[in-house]
Amino acid sequence: MITEKPTLDKDTPLQSTEKNLHSTKTWIFLWLSLTAYGLIFFRLFWQFFAVESMLYVMLFFVFFHFLYLEIRKLPIKYLAVFMLTITVIQGFFIGYTNILLVAAMLSINVGIVYLARLLQGSSYDKIKRDTLSYLTTWGYMFTVFITLGYSFFVLGYYTKFPFTCQDLSATSSRVIHVFTNPVSKGIEKIKTDTDALFNTKIKDIATIGQDISLETEQSNYDLLIQKFNTYKKNIIDQTLKDNSTVNMGICDYLLGQVNTIYENPAFKASVILLMFLIFYGFIRIVFWIMTGVAFILFKILFALKVYRIKRVLKEVEDLE
Repeated sequence: MITEKPTLDKDTPLQSTEKNLHSTKTWIFLWLSLTAYGLIFFRLFWQFFAVESMLYVMLFFVFFHFLYLEIRKLPIKYLAVFMLTITVIQGFFIGYTNILLVAAMLSINVGIVYLARLLQGSSYDKIKRDTLSYLTTWGYMFTVFITLGYSFFVLGYYTKFPFTCQDLSATSSRVIHVFTNPVSKGIEKIKTDTDALFNTKIKDIATIGQDISLETEQSNYDLLIQKFNTYKKNIIDQTLKDNSTVNMGICDYLLGQVNTIYENPAFKASVILLMFLIFYGFIRIVFWIMTGVAFILFKILFALKVYRIKRVLKEVEDLE
C-alpha cells in the first residue's frame, strides 16, 4: 500500500472536484459512464430492446462507481439538478403522452442520484477506506429503482407481458456470462501461463536456489488459483443456483397473477407491483455479480498504481 505524509486539506468540495476533473482517469470513466447511459436510453426508449439495454445498465453501474470516486465531493444537489434537466429533455424524445415510459426513465435517473448520494457517504471523509464496502453500498436500493423502471417500461410499451420465467432466467444468465467470462478466461490463462513457466526446464539457466524460489512461487500461484476456484464453486455458483431456484418458484406463481390482470387498466398498480417482484430477484443477482467484477477491476487498477492511498488532515470547528 502506498501512503503519503498527511497534508492539511483546506479545499472546498467544489475546489476538490475541479482539481479532480483534470485527472485522466476522471475523463475516462466520465466518457465511459456517459456512453453507457446514452446506450441505455437509446436501446431501451428509442429501439425498445429491453434485454440488450440491461447490459448497458450493468456497464454503467460499474463505470459510475469509479467515476464517483473522482467526483465524490461534489454536492448531490448539482447532480440532482443535472439529472432532472436530462429527464425533462428525455421526456420530449419519449413523448409525454406515454406517462409510463416517462416514469420508467425518471425512476432510472432518480436511482442514479440516490446511488450517488449513498456512494458519497461511503467514500467521502472516511477515516479508513474499505473498497469492498464502497462497491457494495446500497446496491439493492439501486436495484429497486432499476427494477421499478423496467416494470414501468414493460407496462407502458407491451400490450401483453412479453417474458416467461425461463426467458428471465436465461437473460440473467446471459448477462452474467458476458461479464464474468472474460474474468474466468483471464484466471485460466494465468494458470496456463504459470504452469508453462514452471514446467520449463530451468536448471540450465538458474541455480538450485532459484529453482527452489520458483517452485515456492509456483505453489503460491497454485494455491491462489485453488482458492479462487473454491470460492467460485462454494459461494458464487451455489448462490446463483439457490437464488435461481427461489426466483423461479416465486416467478412461476407471480407470472400467473400478472397474466390474469395485465390487460385490465383498473389493476395497473397491482401489475407494476407484481412485475417488480418478478424482476427484482433476477436483476439483483446480476448486480451482485457486477459488484465482484468491479472489485476485481479496482484491485487490478490499484496494483497498476492507477489509485493510491493518500492521507490528509481535516480542519474541524468546535465550541468551547
